[in-house]
Amino acid sequence: MKEEKNIHSGHRERLSLTAMTSFDGLSEVQKVELFLFYVLPRVDTNPLAHKLLDRFGNFSNILDADEKELAKIDGLGKNSATKIKILHKLFEYYGQNKVETAKLDLKQKERFYDALEVLFSTSQTEILYIFAIDNDFNVSQIRKFERNDVKAVGIDPFALYDFVCSAKPMYLAVAHNHPGGTARASQDDHEAAKYIESLLTNWDCEFLDSFIVGTDGIYSEYNDGFVRKKNSKIWVIK
Repeated sequence: MKEEKNIHSGHRERLSLTAMTSFDGLSEVQKVELFLFYVLPRVDTNPLAHKLLDRFGNFSNILDADEKELAKIDGLGKNSATKIKILHKLFEYYGQNKVETAKLDLKQKERFYDALEVLFSTSQTEILYIFAIDNDFNVSQIRKFERNDVKAVGIDPFALYDFVCSAKPMYLAVAHNHPGGTARASQDDHEAAKYIESLLTNWDCEFLDSFIVGTDGIYSEYNDGFVRKKNSKIWVIK
């Protein structure tokens, strides 16, 4: 047993070193295995990494999986499934925090589009962000909303009113994603944008635009078309 433990320990050290020097060279199994080091610190995670990939297909699907479904995987259990979901939330927060502290300016359009791609890069479910924008077109506050029903208007008017009262923006923009689909706006998206704009007319706040992020790029309601296509690279916000 002691010898087996030493083998596992040495494997973790080797894989961790490889990740630091050549992360892109790791296989999908190795990346999942590496992630599981932080979920199960004293277990051989290779067999579990294979089980998770067999069940969910890829790394992002594992993180997006329902906690109860994760807990059903032999060798994982409820506590470890909870850890995975917490780590996923931290990854999402990292992206959001990078955007929130980046001093975004909507006049620098390409940089703002970079930020949108960062915000939605880890999400496989539909979510919506609201951006409070000051008189100089700087983003002053960002708030995230879950969108469980993608055909709904997408935001509670009371939640929107609370955000406007708190942030006191001169302008407001919204963005949501179409996970696994085109960014092109649907009729529901058009109606949702018009609904939000109608609400803001009563609150002394001008609606700038509604953006949609999809697998093929970023769509703008204001421009009635794509403002970035899929092949554009994602820049790191500094």
